[in-house]
Amino acid sequence: MSLACRIQGPVDAPAVVLLHAIATHGAIWQAQAAVWSRRLRVACIDLPGHGDSADPDGPLTLADYARQVADTMDAHGIADAALVGLSLGGMVAQAFALDHPASTRALVLAHTSARTDAAVRELWSARLAQAEADGLAAQVAPTLARWFTRGFAAASPLTLQGVAAQIRRTSLPGYAAAVGAIQALDHLERLPSLRVPTLVVAGARDSAVPPAVARQLAEAIPDARLLVLPDAAHLGPVEQPVVFTESVGAFLLEVMASGISRA
Repeated sequence: MSLACRIQGPVDAPAVVLLHAIATHGAIWQAQAAVWSRRLRVACIDLPGHGDSADPDGPLTLADYARQVADTMDAHGIADAALVGLSLGGMVAQAFALDHPASTRALVLAHTSARTDAAVRELWSARLAQAEADGLAAQVAPTLARWFTRGFAAASPLTLQGVAAQIRRTSLPGYAAAVGAIQALDHLERLPSLRVPTLVVAGARDSAVPPAVARQLAEAIPDARLLVLPDAAHLGPVEQPVVFTESVGAFLLEVMASGISRA
């Protein structure tokens, strides 16, 4: 299935596919896409049941998400790309690189993990039960509290309102499928097989995916680099947009330099 996708940037430039967190959509990347698309072909994909993409027919595995991302790339003539994934999007990016290595030029895995333990699975079950009982609106306040530092939240009410609107827009089937995929995440033992340039990004104040978890992810991938954002919680691209855009952008330009010079 082809997913909703917004593309900007030079047609002949190397492609970068951006994959969002649960209960958001491709617009979460607007700060990065505006800058990176000057030199890269940037594709912002909405995962199933998020943004403008149709609801899933039922449960999905991370491999299913990766397959739909591959179908969407094919539909837009993108043979290979660097994948930048945020939280759930980072899990999908891992699955894509593992299952579609020939189409993966580089990885950026931001605020994400490679395995979901039992305690976290129980947390997601409780969140899904609340969403099923009270709707996605009931997830807004606790989600924003996890995703942002208190200082940023207090200083950025309009930004948080925009993220809240994305959470409310997410369909219940889309949210449920994403929760199931997150609960089943277990890539850790397969990651040493990856042979692409990789940058792992963590937030120093991220309670959802602490830096120690990100370090474990980086250590599992050969030659991966680790970047810790000092004043960010779980959504670094939103809370630290300039640092994230510049640091990740520099990595992308470095690893895709040959394609950029040709373009």
